[in-house]
Amino acid sequence: MRAPTAADLALLARKVWEAVPASLRDLTGEIAIVIEEFPDDDTMDEIGAETPFDIMGLLRTTAGEPPVMVIYRRAVLDYWVETGDELSAVLTHVMVHETAHQLELSDDMVAQLEAELEAAAPSPRTVQ
Repeated sequence: MRAPTAADLALLARKVWEAVPASLRDLTGEIAIVIEEFPDDDTMDEIGAETPFDIMGLLRTTAGEPPVMVIYRRAVLDYWVETGDELSAVLTHVMVHETAHQLELSDDMVAQLEAELEAAAPSPRTVQ
């Protein structure tokens, strides 16, 4: 089994984003998805990360521009291997939580989104 490439991850992330509840997608409008191996030093400082594996994704917003979801490939793959969760489930978690964080959604709204996700899809399976 080979590790997914950046292109593989970008394709899967786009499918994952299209499957998240419309209530969340409506808040962001169209987003761009970018895959990077690791966060740069400035991003790590901004987030307060100690290692490049401490951050799996980040939603960047700039006034007048579509939001950009940056997925950090190596951290996502490390977490995926460590937990055994399906890769799509890992990406869903990262993308929903990063979006909710950036948009400063309430805990109640995040809980509602998670409930919508659980109702729409089966629970993540572990790799056997």
